[in-house]
Parts: sequence; C-alpha cells; structure tokens
Amino acid sequence: MYNKILVPIDIVEDELNQKVIKHVETLVSFNQSNKPEVHFLAVLPNLEIFFGIEIAALPETQQDCQERSRVALELLKQIIKKVNIPTKQITYKIGIGPTKEEILSYASDIDADLILIASHSPNSSSYLLGSTAASIVRHAKITVLVAR
Repeated sequence: MYNKILVPIDIVEDELNQKVIKHVETLVSFNQSNKPEVHFLAVLPNLEIFFGIEIAALPETQQDCQERSRVALELLKQIIKKVNIPTKQITYKIGIGPTKEEILSYASDIDADLILIASHSPNSSSYLLGSTAASIVRHAKITVLVAR
C-alpha cells in the first residue's frame, strides 16, 4: 500500500494533530506487514513571513533560528511520543520556510507516496479545505489524504 507517509504537524494545533495521528495510526496498522516509514514534519515560518516585511530589516541570527528549531523539535517530539506506531518506523524533522514549499520539497526528498495532512474547518475564503491543505492537494504530485 504505502511505504513512506509524510505527516505534516502544526505544533500549535493539538486538536488537528490528534485527528491526523488517529488516521496515520490506522493506516500503519492496516499496513503493518509492509512496515511503512512515517515522517513527521513541523514547519516554522521565516520570521519575515510570520511578522511581515518590516522585520526583514532585522535579520534573524543563526542562533535565534537554531533556538526556534530546537524548541519546535522538542514540541514535535512530545506530540510524536503519543503516537502508537513503532519508533523504528518514525522519523521527524523541522523545516523552516513557506509551509507548502517545505512540505512538498520534503515529500520529494524522501520519495513519499502519501501526504496525510489535517485541515482546519473551512471558511468563506477556503470553501472546502484549510488554505495549506488545499494548496498541498492542488500542487502535490502524490496522493494526499486530508483528515478533518
């Protein structure tokens, strides 16, 4: 079925994480004879993207970036610790940059055959999916499963 599953995690969205974790646990349990790899990815935005262009005049130091990544990695590890999947099948990573590009790039790097992503409830601008999930569905070259 699936050999490499990429699961983007939003480290501040516990409710969404619980939904996507249930789905990935089910997928892995159905496919346990194949022992699929599950790659968890949390993406941190560049500070310029997060705070706006005015902060671009104050570039983030390497030390600040490393500290944000370290904190995010610890939060991601806490989330993954709750996952009922054998640890030898789990990989995790922190990406920094635009969310869609980081997810799609990592999916390509690991040769994923499925992206399992959670989606916010839709609003008037996103209609059916959250904006990140919709963008991943639209641009991915592999199967995307959206959990709500």
